Parts: sequence; C-alpha cells; structure tokens
Amino acid sequence: MELIVEIEANASRAKALVSGLSHEQFNWRAEPGRWSIAECITHLNVVNGLDLAPLREGARVGRSRGLTGAGPFTYGFISRKFIASMEPPVTRKFKAPAAYLPPPEADLARTIAEYRRINAEVRQLAEESVGLDMRRVKTSLPALPAVLRALVRMPLGARFALLTAHDRRHLWQAEQVCQHPAFPK
Repeated sequence: MELIVEIEANASRAKALVSGLSHEQFNWRAEPGRWSIAECITHLNVVNGLDLAPLREGARVGRSRGLTGAGPFTYGFISRKFIASMEPPVTRKFKAPAAYLPPPEADLARTIAEYRRINAEVRQLAEESVGLDMRRVKTSLPALPAVLRALVRMPLGARFALLTAHDRRHLWQAEQVCQHPAFPK
C-alpha cells in the first residue's frame, strides 16, 4: 500500500535528519520567528498526536457501518487542493493554529522517540484501514473550531494523505535549517 510506504519514508527521513545532531543544532534557529528542527518535529508530534483519535474513530465507524471498498480512491477538489498545499517545496506559508505551536526548545531523544511512536500508530491505523472505502469513511479535523468540526468532514484516505504530506512539508523545512549557511557545525 502506497500510504504505508510514505509513512515509513517519513520515519526514515526524520531519523536520518536528526542523526548525529547536538542539542544546540537540534534547537538552532536561523533567525527569530523561524522554526528550528526541534520545533518542526515537535509540531508534527502535536498535530499527528491529535489526529490519532479522529483517524481511529473514523475507521471504527467505517467498519461498524460496513463501508468497505478497494482502491485506488479519488477525493474531491477541496481535499486534493488541501493535500497539495502541504507538499514541499513550500511556496506558501501558513500560520499554525495556537494549539499546534511547538515549544521553543525540545530534547532530541525524547522528541524523535515520540515522533517514531506516533508514526508507528499512524502506520498501524493505516494497515487496519485496508479494505475500508477510504473515500466514503469520513473523519473530523481537530484543527477546526468545534462548530465547524461537527460539519466539515474529510475522507479517511485524504486525511492519511494530508498527514503524510504535512510530515514531508515540515521534514523538508527542518532540512532547510540544516542547509542554512550559519547552521552550527
């Protein structure tokens, strides 16, 4: 399944990115207002961690309603545009909602361990979702205000695609930090 390959690729990319970094390098910022590698990965931990419950619930409801199907699945225009907007290279920046803002500093070992743990849960949910109709099973979006969350739903497959694209976006952003000329060696 392509989704599993993407999830594993993101995990490998994150591991390679932080390999050999010091605490100082992990938390270094090119300038005020720009995120460090630590902030990029901690942000993914926060976002992906909050996404686990809606993904799990969507799959549970889909199974209970017998919403099965075989892909490949296609998604609507808005879902496709939202997913595409997350793909690197980043050409358009978005302000993260306050609930998704990372702390200004983080411990490398704990942060990457948490990323791997959440990534493994996402992978397991993706595996358990095989056989569901990824277009008809809907999930909520935790970033939306509560009123909209009840109204706006996204296909499960599109949510997984959004999550993996969002990971690629911020892993790419973290790689840009490493490539900055002033990055500590």
